[in-house]
Amino acid sequence: MYALLRRKRYQNVILRPMSARARLRQKAALRKILRFGFQLLQVILVPVMMGLFFYSFFGLDLVTVDREMALEGQVTKCDVNRQHFNWYLNNDESVRYDLWSFEPADSATRHLITADSLDFILATGDSSGYTYYNTLAYYLQKGARVRKEANSPYMVVEQDHRITRWQYRP
Repeated sequence: MYALLRRKRYQNVILRPMSARARLRQKAALRKILRFGFQLLQVILVPVMMGLFFYSFFGLDLVTVDREMALEGQVTKCDVNRQHFNWYLNNDESVRYDLWSFEPADSATRHLITADSLDFILATGDSSGYTYYNTLAYYLQKGARVRKEANSPYMVVEQDHRITRWQYRP
């Protein structure tokens, strides 16, 4: 009989709902797990997000084309960031090219750019930045082919069945 009562007593303990003390321990453990999870997320996610922000904001994927660099390809996309044109070549969107350091190299190109700029000024009425229109980055369009040899200050651009020549000016 004692064994039967003892068995019933243990059965009641198992079937009884959790005590208040056990519930508090369970809540405290859950809070610790959540706090650790948020800290882990903070340690991993915050640096990744900051890295992506700095990468896009400061243009770490931006390549400034200079005299030593060789370049050849077709312009496929333009990215305008604060009135600054950056160009993508050959459908490669991992690298943006900065072509603002190139100006017309000869009088024929200069005359062509001046005529195009004047047409633009007459069409839009904006004459505030004439020299702004006198750079390769502004002149380029999608579909243009660019070619520059290494250690050469000149870049050749074929656009709209016209060939223009541009010179690197640091």
